[in-house]
Amino acid sequence: MHEFWYNVRHVIKLSLPMMIGSAAQNIIALTDSLFLYYYDVNDFAAAGFVSVFYLIVAAIAFGFSKGGQILIARKFGERNYDFVKKYFYAILIYEFALGLIVFLTLKFAARPILSAFVQSEIILSKSLQFLEFRIIGLVFAYVGLALVSLYIGIRRPKFILIDTLVLCCVNIWLGYSLVFGKFGLPEMGIAGAGLASGISEIVAFVVFVVYMLLDKEIRVFQLLKIPKIEFSWIRTINSISFNILLQSLLGISAWFLFFSFIEKMGERALAVSNLLRITYLVLAIPCWGYSTAINTLVSNAIGKGRSKRVLKLVHHSSLIAFASTAILSIPFLLFPGVFLEPLLGHHETGLIEESTPYFRIMLCILLVYSVTTMYFNGLSGVGETFKGLQIQFVGCVVYLALAYYAVKDPENGLALAWSSEIAYWLVQGLLSYKVLQSGSWNFLKL
Repeated sequence: MHEFWYNVRHVIKLSLPMMIGSAAQNIIALTDSLFLYYYDVNDFAAAGFVSVFYLIVAAIAFGFSKGGQILIARKFGERNYDFVKKYFYAILIYEFALGLIVFLTLKFAARPILSAFVQSEIILSKSLQFLEFRIIGLVFAYVGLALVSLYIGIRRPKFILIDTLVLCCVNIWLGYSLVFGKFGLPEMGIAGAGLASGISEIVAFVVFVVYMLLDKEIRVFQLLKIPKIEFSWIRTINSISFNILLQSLLGISAWFLFFSFIEKMGERALAVSNLLRITYLVLAIPCWGYSTAINTLVSNAIGKGRSKRVLKLVHHSSLIAFASTAILSIPFLLFPGVFLEPLLGHHETGLIEESTPYFRIMLCILLVYSVTTMYFNGLSGVGETFKGLQIQFVGCVVYLALAYYAVKDPENGLALAWSSEIAYWLVQGLLSYKVLQSGSWNFLKL
């Protein structure tokens, strides 16, 4: 029992700031969608589609930074501060190069990429308007994740919360001003939401850099003495990160394909699914924090030679995640009108009523997800990222196959399609538990 409360204390202490910080892209997508909900139903529907697409773009950077975070946590646990610095700079350079490549790809090839998945010309046009401005902050967001990986890896995530709050405040003010044309700024609709989000990421990056320059506690790493970058550092990070990157891409790409299936059911079904997506993003925030924390805590425990505690640490974390999700989700999803109407008002009330039956399905998804995602993220913490990729591939095949056939049902297609996510998380959780239980992990061989 003492070990349980010890783990609970450490998980919550590390997770709380990261619940917001690690969900930055979700929060941006949420605020963009809320403004567009009041602006235009087509803009709102398009935001649901293109925001999921942009999460794929963000996942590319997140995968590599998460691998770096795990290795930094391992070296920090070993008190090898020189390699903490080396891994940090390797991540920084890699993220910059990757961000530049993705920016240029979206700048010149967004239309052919999106047109392969979108049937509606209205949704395609509005999605391109959003992306045209959204990508101005892309490189800054990528490099900013390198800074985040350092602070999470050394178990100092508090400023990540502050920086994310700065990002959110700037995004809310600019989003409101540019979507609706307030405070002397032009009315841009969905394009304004994209511009506001891009500028917000630039501001958040600048604030983080200024904080790092003033932060005395990280001077032990001597970050101002830039090391000569060796390819072996990047190769080591890549051995962990590449599979995490593929996991992120695979998972969000599956969600993107899911929304492309829904889009073919009509713009109304897409609008309902976007409201469900917004709810999902909000209620999943605690688990985002817990799952990011478990990567650091597990890797740090192995660095300290405490590998036998790993399974208990993951198990205890899953109990915390389940309890938090249940407390937050049960009242919200069983009585959605009570919570959504004050937030969304009486604008498009038919959309809320139409979505209500699906919130029960969402509750089941979130409760299963809260437990299984902790075991799945525990795999990354122990270095088993390739096995994690294999498990996610199996889960995605099951998920997409069920969703593809579900949307063909004219009456229950939307409900069955969303229910397929329960199968997705169950497959991942059960297979991840089996690997963790084996006790033979990649990090023990490094």
